[in-house]
Amino acid sequence: MRKAFCYIILIFTIGITHAQKNMAGFRIWEDSLIALRNQVMSEPDETNRMALNEDFMTLLEEVLQMPNSFQYRWDSIHNFAILASPDNLFKIFTWYIVKANYSIENFGFIQVYNEARKKYVLFPLYDKRSIIDFPKTLISNHNKWYGAVYYKMIPIKEKNTTYYTLLGWNGNNVFTNQKIIEILHFNKDMTPVFGARVFKGYPERVSRVILEYSKNAVLHLNYEDQQYWVSTGKFNPRTQESEYKLVNSPMIIFDELIPMEAGMENIAAYQVPESSLSQGFIEKEGQWHYMKRVRGTNPDKVKPDYQYKPIQIYNP
Repeated sequence: MRKAFCYIILIFTIGITHAQKNMAGFRIWEDSLIALRNQVMSEPDETNRMALNEDFMTLLEEVLQMPNSFQYRWDSIHNFAILASPDNLFKIFTWYIVKANYSIENFGFIQVYNEARKKYVLFPLYDKRSIIDFPKTLISNHNKWYGAVYYKMIPIKEKNTTYYTLLGWNGNNVFTNQKIIEILHFNKDMTPVFGARVFKGYPERVSRVILEYSKNAVLHLNYEDQQYWVSTGKFNPRTQESEYKLVNSPMIIFDELIPMEAGMENIAAYQVPESSLSQGFIEKEGQWHYMKRVRGTNPDKVKPDYQYKPIQIYNP
């Protein structure tokens, strides 16, 4: 197990100067990281798996500390996640390990530009879910990271602060999965801060949204353009009903969770998504405003033209 890592480090030492001078040289390290990550995922023994993960983290740290590493695109990665902020301020790398009891432990790095130091700096991320007492309200630095693997980033700005909204997945344990809406921003010294009070109108007072549901279910959490109904504030005397109009807007949209059976409302393992009942968040002035009911129809999806089909009547 360790021989493979020593071989990779040997290649790394020989080629580091070439990679610094030639951006294409980073492809070597990308391929090595993919191979090592595959080795981690396929290792059946947990002790060996965790040791290989340490090797992976060490190698990734070494690569990210190389000059010009931030400019590399990492376009072949498929077994761990990388998101880059649209303003080119930082990248966030995340991945997970399956433990022997089928729980998940998450890991990561933040690579961010520090203007005062005129260089990119690294912050390692270690999953601290097990020691966080109130995860939905916690606001803390990277040392108390509520782990997840992130797949989408949406920047929003409130006054002089940019909040990077991260959508993520956490395999959690043998009974439940989680989808996370995390908020990341940076202090003046460029240390990361996770969690922020930017969710307005949500049933709970939260700094991040944690949606926990049955392991056997699939919950959709996306950011996309949607059409939804809003009240015009007018009343139609002919129909005796309030008038509504369709509005197009990008939003965070997710399935509502409902219990499998009555009496199981507070048991996460028995919560399942109901795709016909959607909820969402719309950004307004740097905050996420909750919408309890979203009748979303994605306008980006082209609907097929209507075709008349005559009714088929069965004649015996």
